Amino acid sequence: MNGKVVAAIIAIILLLAFILPLFVEDIFKEEKVYRREYLEIKNIDVKAEKINDSHAEMKFLISLYRSESVKNASLVVGVYDMKTSILLKRIWAKIPEKGEEGLSEVNVTIALEKDRSYNIRFELRKDNKLLAVRGMSLSGLETLVPKSKELKMTLKDVDFEVAGVDNRMAIIKARFYIETLENYDDVTFHIKAIQHESNVLANESWIEMQKVSKGKTLLVETVFSVPKDYNYIVKLEVWRNGTMLKTWSKGLNLAPTRAVPEDVKEEKVKFEITEFIKPTPHPTPMPTPTPMEERYPVPAAPDKAMPGFEVVSAILAGGVILWMVRRR
Repeated sequence: MNGKVVAAIIAIILLLAFILPLFVEDIFKEEKVYRREYLEIKNIDVKAEKINDSHAEMKFLISLYRSESVKNASLVVGVYDMKTSILLKRIWAKIPEKGEEGLSEVNVTIALEKDRSYNIRFELRKDNKLLAVRGMSLSGLETLVPKSKELKMTLKDVDFEVAGVDNRMAIIKARFYIETLENYDDVTFHIKAIQHESNVLANESWIEMQKVSKGKTLLVETVFSVPKDYNYIVKLEVWRNGTMLKTWSKGLNLAPTRAVPEDVKEEKVKFEITEFIKPTPHPTPMPTPTPMEERYPVPAAPDKAMPGFEVVSAILAGGVILWMVRRR
């Protein structure tokens, strides 16, 4: 064989040896990318963003496990009423085609009414095909309060002191020990004594505090009088911005012989309702002014007198005279 031909064949073989790996690498690379395209839901977390009196804006943090390339994929979130299973709203979120391989996150924010409970359904779709489904329930949104109505307080102890007693009433001094974790400047305390057996409000008081400092034990004190020889439930309510946020109760036992034993559900107690009537001040009635005409009567003019009792008297007199003439 001619040496030139042999040299040419060797050159072609070497050239093919350099070129073929490039084509094969591209083919395997494309096949590798195609085979490794995947997408699934790993975890779902919920975070409260904005809260008002009626709605809570909830942010859903969806963790996805994905390949580097995912085409034509989307996340569909359906919100259903838990009681009726009615679909309330549906949200679509596009999944980016390119991303880092492994864990990634997609966030969806939905405003929900606080007076309902929900079932949330998360669907992963690709090319109009369902890839994965996850669900979760959401309830108790009514417990979420706006920042302006948050209250971080704890009742530590309560003391009652009898300040005085007379034939009918007992004067009680109540002291509440409260721990607070935040500073507040708009707190109102409502203390009320409720008769235990009848649930009648015996007395109450309101205490406004312009400044409550955290890190210190807050003393809330009041003095009230209640009919003696009864048992009471003393309640402490905490209000902010016109809303009652917390309440605590403590028993005040002024009639130990009337205490209800644990093994007895009911006990008849003599209850004098008149002892719980609070005296209401009656305003002094103002004298009714006498009309000017009655105080200073104006006599009628004689030339313009109207016929009245005199005419009737004359008629009666004439009738009597005629009757006497006929009798004679």
